[in-house]
Amino acid sequence: MAESMNPRNANWTTLQAPRLATATRRPARGTFIERPHRFAARVALRDGTCVDAHVPNPGRLTGVIAPGCEVALDGPYPPPRALTHTVVAARPSRVWIGTNTLYANRVFPALRAAGLFPELGDGAAAAEVKHGHSRFDFQIGRRFVEVKSVTLAEGRSGLFPDAVTARGARHCDELAALARKGTACAIVFVAQRGDVDSIAPEDTVDPVFGRAIRAAARAGVLVLACALDLIPEGARAARRIPVILK
Repeated sequence: MAESMNPRNANWTTLQAPRLATATRRPARGTFIERPHRFAARVALRDGTCVDAHVPNPGRLTGVIAPGCEVALDGPYPPPRALTHTVVAARPSRVWIGTNTLYANRVFPALRAAGLFPELGDGAAAAEVKHGHSRFDFQIGRRFVEVKSVTLAEGRSGLFPDAVTARGARHCDELAALARKGTACAIVFVAQRGDVDSIAPEDTVDPVFGRAIRAAARAGVLVLACALDLIPEGARAARRIPVILK
């Protein structure tokens, strides 16, 4: 298999997945210089030009982007956009890691189509579904589904979140309440990196989320995960990995 796929686990499923970049077919490559603030990056392109790029991720991206690492950029976008490019992936070491949180949602239909999550059923999926005062990423049949993007890792364990996420804990609480009333619900972690073998709550970063995800699982919410084999053009394969809630 391709070099970036995990040689210790051959259970990869090929995907027909959307591209990471939307403005161009093939992302540009550059070197990350600095992150002036959470949603912006300064990047040196291969021709020496420096550009400002949007970082579409509210987390810290710990271990993902650091000065000197290679990044993949979508763009350039025309004015009046202030940040001419978007950072869609970074390669701090051996593997590419997706930096666009929303790509996890965009690739989710391809994961279902490839049969990675048979527990969710094969009915049509509606996106951004309102239910009462809540809004969930997807509804499949009568099941509500929230998708979470994972970028942080320690060794071969993917960890979520990499920054405090009150919104993530609230989603867990809302799904748990629905599950207790008999509504089918699920939380799906999508690791945007192919070098992890499991997902776990990062309790040292956000113990509130850790308690919330465990309570949701006890209430009957399905908690599932997969890892993506990612290149700058997009995800080319995925495999199921376990969620460790001990």
